[in-house]
Amino acid sequence: MMKIKSILTYAIVLSGFLFLVSCATSSHLHLTYRLPVEENIMAGKKIFVFTTDIRKDKRTFGKGARQKFEKTSENMILSIATGAKTGAKKGIFHPSGLLKEALESRLRHYGAEIVPEGMTSIEISLLLKSFLLDRMDRKWLVTVGYEARLMKDGKQLSSEIIRGEAERFELVGKEQAEVILGEIFSDVVNQLDLEKFFQKIR
Repeated sequence: MMKIKSILTYAIVLSGFLFLVSCATSSHLHLTYRLPVEENIMAGKKIFVFTTDIRKDKRTFGKGARQKFEKTSENMILSIATGAKTGAKKGIFHPSGLLKEALESRLRHYGAEIVPEGMTSIEISLLLKSFLLDRMDRKWLVTVGYEARLMKDGKQLSSEIIRGEAERFELVGKEQAEVILGEIFSDVVNQLDLEKFFQKIR
């Protein structure tokens, strides 16, 4: 009898835990960053990456999207994937953190080592300029933009401004919003030409 009660108590506790996890997950959109084809062009480089959110409009959701996602957090769950795989969850991040985590994953994918500040003379500064999901006329609209600056010993060597926009007809549920957001986010992160970006590094 005691054994049955213990099992029942465990089942109730487990169900409660899974319910809380489910609620936490549903309150965040899930963004998947897809890595490009692996290239060993950054091997041997130690890099420190930092981000600054300089968006004039700090909202993640426009008016139309916010009406659809009234109780959804501005932070998002990030997964890193290769090819068509599901990907591994990295955590929950603010938009500037999403950009940092994605670029760091790409740099590692290319052979670089990501190190803390002060451990290298090479730094990449990411200035987040736009990150907005909106909804208008039954369409999802996404805009993501940033500037990347390469620094060595405090001196700027190169910079690149990248911006992407996309729209897609709304379907039932939030999946379509997550898909288009992941696609445009992956595109703008992967558009940074790292080989050209690092040409002045000796």
